[in-house]
Amino acid sequence: MKFVDDLRAKPFVKKAEKFFPAIAFLGGFGWDSITLGQMVQSSDLIFLLAYYVGALILVILLSAHLEHPEGWTAERLKAAAAAQTKSASSPRPAAPVKQNIAAPVKPAAVSSASVAASAASSSSVIAKAPSPVAEKLSSLSAAASKLAAAQAQISAKIPTAVTNQAKAMADKAASEAKAVADKAALEAKAVADKAAAQAREVAGKAGAAAERLAKNMGYESTAVPKNAIVVEHHFLDREWSEVWKQRFSWAVQFCFGSLFSALVVCYFKSSGSIASFVLVILLAILLVGNEFLQKRYESFGVSLAFFCLLGTMFMNFTLPHLVHRIGFIWFFLSTLASLGICVAIWKISRRSKKVLIAPIAISVCLTVAYLMNWVPPVPLVLKHQLVCQNFEKSDYSCDADAPDFLQKFGLKSPTVHRMPDHEVYVLSSVYAPAALKAEIEYRWYYRNPKTEKYVLTDKISSGRMVINGGREQGFRSFSRKKNIPAGRYRVETAFKDGAVIGAQTFEVFDESRDSTGYVRAVLE
Repeated sequence: MKFVDDLRAKPFVKKAEKFFPAIAFLGGFGWDSITLGQMVQSSDLIFLLAYYVGALILVILLSAHLEHPEGWTAERLKAAAAAQTKSASSPRPAAPVKQNIAAPVKPAAVSSASVAASAASSSSVIAKAPSPVAEKLSSLSAAASKLAAAQAQISAKIPTAVTNQAKAMADKAASEAKAVADKAALEAKAVADKAAAQAREVAGKAGAAAERLAKNMGYESTAVPKNAIVVEHHFLDREWSEVWKQRFSWAVQFCFGSLFSALVVCYFKSSGSIASFVLVILLAILLVGNEFLQKRYESFGVSLAFFCLLGTMFMNFTLPHLVHRIGFIWFFLSTLASLGICVAIWKISRRSKKVLIAPIAISVCLTVAYLMNWVPPVPLVLKHQLVCQNFEKSDYSCDADAPDFLQKFGLKSPTVHRMPDHEVYVLSSVYAPAALKAEIEYRWYYRNPKTEKYVLTDKISSGRMVINGGREQGFRSFSRKKNIPAGRYRVETAFKDGAVIGAQTFEVFDESRDSTGYVRAVLE
């Protein structure tokens, strides 16, 4: 379109085009943060599944390669035969006429026989030289023949002195004939060189045309060698052109980027410990790096490795929505399913087993990370927490210390000024998808004043701490401790025997405030 081309040619548009990828990246990530950051809907899972299936198809297409570069399929043989038939029916340039170069003429002898030999040699040169030169040589040869005949008649009648003079004249004529023959040889050589150059040019054009035809066919040559291997045709037994490789890699980059963006948001919401947050940072780094890996995705091994990582993380997030359960067994099945799909792609591609090293290593590392509680317990999300006293279970309300300016903005840990004989409560609301059931636990840590390290003191769980998903504000539960000493505490809300969903750090004081020092808070 001329209007679009003219618009893109404008200087300010050229400058703005450099920022289009960054704008698209930030826009997509921002949209995922707004939508998935609130709640994951069924439509969101369908979109993620579409990205995953699209990436699966594209990785399979990128796995295509010539299994037997020297092999010929039935389609390839048919195309080659058609190309050869077309080449035979098209007019060919006339072959250049080969011209032999005349050998230099040796000096003639003094006798009439030598003159005759020179004339004969000149006649031979005439037959091989180009036509303009041949006419000159023909006239010189005739003159030499007449001179030889005259010399033969005079030699019998005139004295020796005259004979010597005739001999000198014959030598001069032979020398002139030799010079003309040499000049004719040089001109013949120039004509032959020009014809050879034209032949090379024609051959080059023919080779270029054959190469273009071979490129359209997807093979290197249209000439069937005598030792050609005829192989069975497979869809992936081919070599994509550079244009199609680039298109596929762009599409893979888009699908991978969409999956990375969604997974970063979802795993970040469920990360409640430093270890799990490190995994989220790794995903975020890969999300940014994806913008620079388009050319790398043309490599089947690189694409398969990223597909395995994204597949495992995606299935680990999606499977709990389908089976309404979370735990190691489901994570292991997610990892196994993702790796199984990668193995199936490898089988279809007929590639070397080396391409499976990265997917297997990624699967093993993710399994170990899950056992070490480094993988966030998706899709569980901690929505709200409170630390307070005087808890009322009917409406999940309690008395919390009135927050100061920094505490209102989360820049300072909350405090608990414990009233005499009152228990300290930690309230949590954890979101889970509808019908999902998961048992949670509370882990109480006390910071040792001497070592300034947090030490696990209690793990509290019970049958009432089983999440029933579906409530947008989250499933509410609580944990309590009585007569705890003053000091700093950290209470983790975690999937039972699993990763941390969220944590709350606070400080307990053994002194109460007046009534204005407390506010009645309600857990959402």
